[in-house]
Amino acid sequence: MEDLAEGFLRGLGRALGYVLVNILFDFFFYYLGWPVVKMFTLGAYPRGADRYGWKTESHEGAWVSGIGVLVFAVAAVACFHYVGFI
Repeated sequence: MEDLAEGFLRGLGRALGYVLVNILFDFFFYYLGWPVVKMFTLGAYPRGADRYGWKTESHEGAWVSGIGVLVFAVAAVACFHYVGFI
């Protein structure tokens, strides 16, 4: 019985983690990186909307989300430096 509960909780944790990571990466970081990519490419990228304005399923969308992660990390380091933690 313990094995069944452990397997269920492990599967539930993986599913929850997958959903949270997808929401964070596909939504938050995509829209954080979108204006930066638009500005640096002078409006050339990201090109268009595939699904409701999102291109996160493509390589281009993954790169935009990656830039969003980078922008978030730089902003976090700047905030910590300003506050005095670093």
